[in-house]
Parts: sequence; structure tokens; C-alpha cells
Amino acid sequence: MNSKLLNVARRFGSSNSTSQMMLANLTFGNMRSSGTPLILVPGLFGTKENWIRVGKDLSQRLGCMVFAVENRNHGGSSMAPSMTYPEMADDLVGFIDWVRKITGEDQVNLHGHSMGGKTVTQLATTPEYAPRIKNLIVEDMSPLGYPLKRAEYLDCIKHMIATDMNKTRSEVMAELGEKVSKVLLYQFVRGNLGEDVNGKAQWTCNLNVIDETYIYLLSHDIRFGVFEGPTLFQRASGSGFLPAAHKNRVEKMFPMVKFAETAWSNHWIHADDPKFFVDSICEFLEEPNELGDLGRKAMI
Repeated sequence: MNSKLLNVARRFGSSNSTSQMMLANLTFGNMRSSGTPLILVPGLFGTKENWIRVGKDLSQRLGCMVFAVENRNHGGSSMAPSMTYPEMADDLVGFIDWVRKITGEDQVNLHGHSMGGKTVTQLATTPEYAPRIKNLIVEDMSPLGYPLKRAEYLDCIKHMIATDMNKTRSEVMAELGEKVSKVLLYQFVRGNLGEDVNGKAQWTCNLNVIDETYIYLLSHDIRFGVFEGPTLFQRASGSGFLPAAHKNRVEKMFPMVKFAETAWSNHWIHADDPKFFVDSICEFLEEPNELGDLGRKAMI
């Protein structure tokens, strides 16, 4: 077994809360790894496989275990009739407690991208959850919502729901490739499209709940609470997901915040600019208590 990739679909269950969902995950590193474990939380339609390249790099450079999870209603994680930010934060707390138990560490470093970024800000600014977090990293997401509904994403979801699944996976990919942008085809569709035992295409996410929840997920505000620990916000300058107008709110909620910005990426920094992604995290975690900004930056 590759010691850098311990388990391709380990799941955890917590007995602490009947509402917590089981989260599928990939683990990078091994139990001999030292240091604070790092947990990576994806955005909407994100899968644990999205993190393989950067997960391996981060584990090797930081010398710690790295865990990449899947949110409820995605992939191998439990399916549920709802997916609010408090619910997803509660799921994540259960997973964090499992990581703390198997590693013997009191705290974890926590990273979230997009929807996952808002989930980790929900968690970190909840007083009873915050002590579990040593350092927080948010990838291209504001804690505040948006008046802009990003219609192209909603249209993509509608096209996915309307697709005739009595076809092969490649046929569905080809059909949707004519209806949605290449970026969304690869970031939303590909990782969530599997096949059943008969070779027919099937969705591996709970599309109906995602469709019902999408506007809430984008527009929900996390306006209250403060996380006092070291925090890094990674920003893609052209994506629009972390507007300059939100900086003051971010600084109030995260008084020990740093910003790292790249102009070479769309919203998915870990995929578009993996070197910047890994370098900025490693630099931050090496000196988390030093204020200032990191990486290639044009101030937010």
C-alpha cells in the first residue's frame, strides 16, 4: 500500500450526534507523521479526489497527515434531505474529533474552499467549536453572501437534472459539453458522474437537494462571531468570490488574518495554481502568528 495514500474511501461515524453525517475521505501521510493534521474541505460538487496532487505535496512538505473529505450529499459521504452551513459544520466537527482521536492531537489545521470555506468559517466562529482549530485557511470565499446568483452555475445544475441518464458516462459528458462551459463541465460534472453496474451513467451526488439549496448556499451570510486564531484567506483576484468590499468584515471576524492573492487562477486555486496554493499554505503554517500578506499579491 502506498504510505502516502492510506485509504481511498475511509469513512467515519460519530456517536456524539445523531444528526452528524458520515464523511468519506482520503488520507495522505501515515500514522508516523508528526505535527498538526490538516483537513481539506471542498466546495459544491467537490470530491476527495480533487485534492490528490496538493494533498500529497502538503503532507510531504509539512510532515503531517492530511485528510481530504467530501461534504454531505457528495460522493461516498452520507446523503441527507438538507445541507445548511450549521449542519455541515456539525458534520465536520464529528470528523475533526475522529482525527483528533486517531492522531492524538488536540487541534487541527482546517482549510475550506468555496462552500467548504464558508463551512469552516461557520465552524471557527462558533465558540464551542473554535478550540479545536489551530490555524484556519479559507480558499477564495467570503463569509458573506452575494446578491449575484451566478446564473451559469444554477443553469448547469438544471441541465444536470434534466439529462437523460439512460446513457453511458461518456455520452452524458458529451451531451452536457454542448450545454455548459468547459470549466463547469470539469469542475461540476465530471467528478460527480459515475456508472452503475450495467454501465449506465449515474450521479454520485444528491442533485435534487443541491438544486433546492443552491441559492441559500451562495447567499447565506455568516456575520457574527470571531475566530481569534491565525487565519489565511487565499484569493483569486479575478473570480469575484472574495470581493474587496468584504475585506473589513473579514478583518473584524478574523483579527489575525493574512491574505495571499494570485492572478493566475480562477476560483479553483488548488487546481489552477497548485504551486501558489501549496506554497502559501506552507509559508503561513510556518509563521502563522506573523501578520502581513503572503505570496503573489495585489492587495484585496
